[in-house]
Amino acid sequence: MEKEKIKVLFDTDADGYIMGWSQEFWDGRQWQTPFDTTNAVELTADEIGGIVMGATKYADGKLTVDADKQKALADIAEPDTQTDPQVAALQAKVDTQNEAITQLTNLVVAVADPDKLNKALGL
Repeated sequence: MEKEKIKVLFDTDADGYIMGWSQEFWDGRQWQTPFDTTNAVELTADEIGGIVMGATKYADGKLTVDADKQKALADIAEPDTQTDPQVAALQAKVDTQNEAITQLTNLVVAVADPDKLNKALGL
């Protein structure tokens, strides 16, 4: 038994790799296509599920995954264990500085002459 096909419209980058897609949907009564179907293709749900964003192309009626491109994308997605602690340390410094600024602002407001403070703030 042949699997049901779904109309799909691809968004591709300049090199033709699939970066996203729109597909028709079942509204409970009939299939709906919220896009112009002129360039749409028909695929099964399994075929759509095999698309690797940024590494799959559609040509000559077939989806093809570029294994080298897929690996390169996976390498980019891996966390950099050397910079993660540095980022965390910098974030801790920023948080400490923000807390100090808040405390300093609260102190200035608490000891300032209200009239002078309002005048300086243009109130």
